[in-house]
Amino acid sequence: MRGDTVICEKDNYQGTLNRFTRLGVKMIGVPLDGNGMRMDALEAALKDCKAHGVQPKMIYTIPTVQNPTATIMPEALRLEMIRLSEQYGAPIFEDDCYSDLIWDGKRPPAIYALSKSHNVIHCGSFSKSIAPALRVGFLVAPWSIMSRMLPLKTDAGSGALEQMVLAEYCAPHFATHVPALRKTLRGKVETLMEALNEQFGTAAEFEDPKGGIFLWVKLPDNVDSMKLYQAALKEGVAINPGPEWSTDKQHAGARLRLCFASPTKAQIRDGVAILAEVCRREFGVPTRIANVEKARA
Repeated sequence: MRGDTVICEKDNYQGTLNRFTRLGVKMIGVPLDGNGMRMDALEAALKDCKAHGVQPKMIYTIPTVQNPTATIMPEALRLEMIRLSEQYGAPIFEDDCYSDLIWDGKRPPAIYALSKSHNVIHCGSFSKSIAPALRVGFLVAPWSIMSRMLPLKTDAGSGALEQMVLAEYCAPHFATHVPALRKTLRGKVETLMEALNEQFGTAAEFEDPKGGIFLWVKLPDNVDSMKLYQAALKEGVAINPGPEWSTDKQHAGARLRLCFASPTKAQIRDGVAILAEVCRREFGVPTRIANVEKARA
């Protein structure tokens, strides 16, 4: 409801942030590190809410291949999140739609599977693992919660045909399709990282992701990714500007999310070259000297 409070990762899925904004929900963004949402910062946020008489409606998290940072929360931290959730009475909404896309296929147990207190809502999707146009997802929750959510479903029903096609395909093909998809995506992100190193040198900072379809990139602070997005789009290159993917617009001002799922490796290389030229023209970044030094290194 309007005026409610939710806790989520500071950098987060644009669609969720937009939905919260439209609903008039107050978002408390929790910083991330290499293991996802920081539990010390989550505890501090929950304590602060309690001190001010605020009861968060939920902790929204993407623990597995977090969007946009691609971090993966270890099992020990998932258990700590459950503990904090129970201590402060804030249920967890686990958005898990990228968990099939970890390169080595080894993912921590879902938070829902680890919880004993029935305070976790788990959602997933086949649009990432099977096909983007296949808009079929799923929700797992205790009936006490599910029975209250179903009356709020407003999409006029889920397509039976899509679900039947999905069921027919998955039974014989899912186990072989997903590893092949992971291999393809891994090859594309390697191409993307190589192209960024070649074109941007040390001006582009990023971590090698363990899975997913996106790379979270930090450029020098003088780069405004909103302006870069507009200038690059005129040249035919689409990026996701960081401020649209964060509860802290200033923190994400020089960050951008690059999705590598759709383009070919050749298109990735061409796109990064164009992006570098646009960035150089607009912000003086990267310098050609930096590129030469990076290549020699």
